[in-house]
Amino acid sequence: MTSRRLHGGCQEVGLARPMRQRASLWHRAYYWCACAGWRLILLAGTRCRLEGRENLPRGGPYILVCNHISHFDPPTLAALLGRKHAWVVALDMYAHPAAAWFFRGIESIPVDRSGPDRSAVRAILMRLRRGEPIGLFPEAGIRSGGASVLGGAPLEETVGGLANAGGVPLVPAVILGTDKLYAPRAWLRRPGIFVAIGQPIQSGGDRVEMTRRTETAIRALAE
Repeated sequence: MTSRRLHGGCQEVGLARPMRQRASLWHRAYYWCACAGWRLILLAGTRCRLEGRENLPRGGPYILVCNHISHFDPPTLAALLGRKHAWVVALDMYAHPAAAWFFRGIESIPVDRSGPDRSAVRAILMRLRRGEPIGLFPEAGIRSGGASVLGGAPLEETVGGLANAGGVPLVPAVILGTDKLYAPRAWLRRPGIFVAIGQPIQSGGDRVEMTRRTETAIRALAE
């Protein structure tokens, strides 16, 4: 009786790994199909320029830290960068069932912005341990003017803290022009979109200093 239970357990464990692998392949295929579709839209309706692609690590985990000016930022970065990122998405974006299905499909990480979200931090660190890069917009929402990091607003020190906890570099990035995409007529004029990637900032230092260096790098990329 015991041997049968053990044998049955072994069968279940043996089946679990292929199932996880198939699920991972599905998520990757879904992610890249979504990126390909959005990339075609960008090519047809905008003029995109990407600088500093060589600064993006080709392998291993890191945290991409970018300013946030529109809802078009994450898909635009995903379509242009060429690596699958685990994007940190505000929990309220999951409110609609279709949106929730989409975000689960691309394996994004939900975060509750109403207060400290330890479960999101654990999820981020788990993904980093798995070797996945993280896409982070640490301004707690879409920001412009003086409320934006580009306008001088500071980033939360948790940016440097996450990098230290995960033992990974911070990769500063800037995106400009996607705020124009809300106007349907703007697509007829093919507005310009600019994305720049800065040199990685290695972890292991003071988290406040690392965060301030990331802010400075993002602002420099926008100049």
